Amino acid sequence: MTQKEALDILKLGHNVYLTGSAGSGKTYLLNQYIDYLRKYDVPLAVTASTGIAATHLNGMTIHSWSGLGIKDSLSESDIDDIESKKYLYDRFQNTKVLIIDEVSMLHHFRLDLVERVVRTIKRNNLPFGGIQVILCGDFFQLPPISRSGEPESHFVYMSQAWQDMNLKICYLHEQHRQADNDHLLSVLDDIRTNNVTEKTLEHLRSRYSKSSLGGDSTKLYTHNADVDNINNRELAEIKEGERKFEMTTRGNPNIVITLKKSCLAPETLYLKKGSFVMFVKNNYESGYVNGTLGKVVDFEHAGPVVMTKNGKRIVASPDSWAIEEDGKVKAEISQVPLRLAWAITVHKSQGMSLDAVEVDLSKSFEPGMGYVALSRARTLKGLTLLGLNKTALQVHDKILLFDKELITQSEGLSKGLQNMDKGEIKELQEKYLESVAPKDGKKKKKEKVSTVDQTLVFAKEGLSLKEMADKRKMTIGTIISHLEQLVEAGKLDPAKELKHLRPDTMRMSKIEMAFKVIYDKTGSAALSPVKTKLGHGFSFEELRLARLFIKLK
Repeated sequence: MTQKEALDILKLGHNVYLTGSAGSGKTYLLNQYIDYLRKYDVPLAVTASTGIAATHLNGMTIHSWSGLGIKDSLSESDIDDIESKKYLYDRFQNTKVLIIDEVSMLHHFRLDLVERVVRTIKRNNLPFGGIQVILCGDFFQLPPISRSGEPESHFVYMSQAWQDMNLKICYLHEQHRQADNDHLLSVLDDIRTNNVTEKTLEHLRSRYSKSSLGGDSTKLYTHNADVDNINNRELAEIKEGERKFEMTTRGNPNIVITLKKSCLAPETLYLKKGSFVMFVKNNYESGYVNGTLGKVVDFEHAGPVVMTKNGKRIVASPDSWAIEEDGKVKAEISQVPLRLAWAITVHKSQGMSLDAVEVDLSKSFEPGMGYVALSRARTLKGLTLLGLNKTALQVHDKILLFDKELITQSEGLSKGLQNMDKGEIKELQEKYLESVAPKDGKKKKKEKVSTVDQTLVFAKEGLSLKEMADKRKMTIGTIISHLEQLVEAGKLDPAKELKHLRPDTMRMSKIEMAFKVIYDKTGSAALSPVKTKLGHGFSFEELRLARLFIKLK
């Protein structure tokens, strides 16, 4: 199934299991649907089975969202206690769409507990009380980890909730990480289909090394102790002055603690010139994604300067991770989006695309671990294999059978969608959107004005970007997005009502000239080529703001 087909199915309001091999674009598609829902102010909950996965979507763990915490069972008293908390009661009543990412690591019994809580409090016998639920993941990835004393754990598809939800299976088949002409894809497919042959092993042996090659590659290990030792040792060997970057926070203290634990950027980041680093966030406009590798070559006021492996110079200015609910930021942390990259654990590497990877799988202890580690690499050429055991190339037998069933269901769904009239699909999507988007009534009266129009009021009052962001509890980037919408809609006149936000004359002149040169060449006012032309002394936020004052046509 293509991403476009899957997005069409999501927009129809079905409960969905979104899956596909590593690099098929599952998180990207989720973000597309999230943006679509937020455009129409649809109340949604963005969650994941782990904190690290949740930060990729600016969400929270499903355990936190549901009020379940670490409980592995629920009594009637427990449910009454959850219902007595007004914020949880209101959360369940208002939510129209629930997204749960990385469900391979979610225990089957926990999904049932969450479903029971939501259905009970919503006083509705439909699964999850009638909320649209999107589960996302890949059962070939890491399975749920059971703690001592917990019930026997199974994959989430063994839950009663899975059986009851009538899930539509969207199995993405496009590949966006590995190169099509690289043998790594065939290696991963062989592992995924339990068809590891001599040819598969031959490809892997071609990447075998008895010792680390060093240089610009990231080592993946199964244990944290190995990772910490390597990173600390390598940093200590660099004979340069050390710089320290501290994380800043705002919002609910308890949620901030959760964010800190989930974020791959450390609370205190120590760097030197020559440090080997990786970006730990996606920022396509700035030219990096989660897993982009490079070396620190300098330091500027805006942050460390990183030279990536493909020769791109990027200023790693602080970025933010936030947990949002109902369009409001509940908590936010800000840090330079980097971590030392000589080594990282297999677990923390999930979701990353690495250009150069050294993998030691000699201590693999769980089927699927090797598949996860190998699939972090973009190409076989970028892979160095330091060790391997039999477990590393194994996958769960039950998953092999279940995966074939999922593919069959997805193919049938895709064919059915192709046979539907496009006009009918659009009509059904609009009907579903009308059923979940806020209507004129109590909610609208309570909000009084839309979130964008609230920014309009503050802009007309002459507030600075920071003042607006603080008052709205939003990032400056979000505020600029609002201003762009307002200018495009004709609700704001930049020359009259935003002149207090205009960059100073000299910088504005340089920016305007760059935009006009690029526009004359390409007919586009895209930011990236303008940023490239101006250099690292100009931020994307400044360029977006300046663009409001520039007339190119």
